[in-house]
Amino acid sequence: MTQEERLHIARNLIVAGIEMAFQVTGSGLAALEETETAMGAFLAAHNAKLTAEIETLETQGSA
Repeated sequence: MTQEERLHIARNLIVAGIEMAFQVTGSGLAALEETETAMGAFLAAHNAKLTAEIETLETQGSA
């Protein structure tokens, strides 16, 4: 399985999770809030690795 195929599956799982949150809450906004909560938990669990990855990125341009 290629990386592109794995990313496609991952995207579908994320969409399915948002859909499930929508079905449970009955609200699109609440589903997005639940997604934000889940993303926060993911970031907390992987913070050190993500921080290292972010530090290697170069910012281009200016605000």
